[in-house]
Amino acid sequence: MPSMFPSPATGGDDINRRPLNEPQADEHTIPTVLKVVFWMLFATAAFMIFSGLVMYTAGYTGPEDVEESYKDVVVNNQKFIGGINAFAGIVIAALTSQLPRGGKNPRRILLGIVLLVVLTDLLSFATRAGGFALAVIAVLLALEALLMFRPSINAHIERNHMARVMGRKS
Repeated sequence: MPSMFPSPATGGDDINRRPLNEPQADEHTIPTVLKVVFWMLFATAAFMIFSGLVMYTAGYTGPEDVEESYKDVVVNNQKFIGGINAFAGIVIAALTSQLPRGGKNPRRILLGIVLLVVLTDLLSFATRAGGFALAVIAVLLALEALLMFRPSINAHIERNHMARVMGRKS
């Protein structure tokens, strides 16, 4: 019977403390969620590289009846944002390749880069320095960062990290 006064010691049927219905996998298999995040990150990185190169090489595409100094500022902003996206896409692809082996540090660095790219792309989209693709990239990266820290992936990475630590000391 549920109590009117919540406490840390429940009767055992707390819906928030029930185990997840994820099947227990073998220690040597890669979780399905990690495989999905892996391929999503690679696809997003490829899209980032492509859109970054397009932005870098596009030139001015706005109205022609503006001053040349304004056109130069717009082109410089596009090149800057395009260069950031292309470089970040390469770095994300490189760090993503290390995820299945389960290192803690590559995942932390990847999260930091993802957060910086999300902020940069959303600000660029909001200030109209880039197109709709920047908003799509930001949403995809935010979703992938959320999925990257699922409990099954955390357990996989912790298992691999402990295997490395125990392997070094002995």
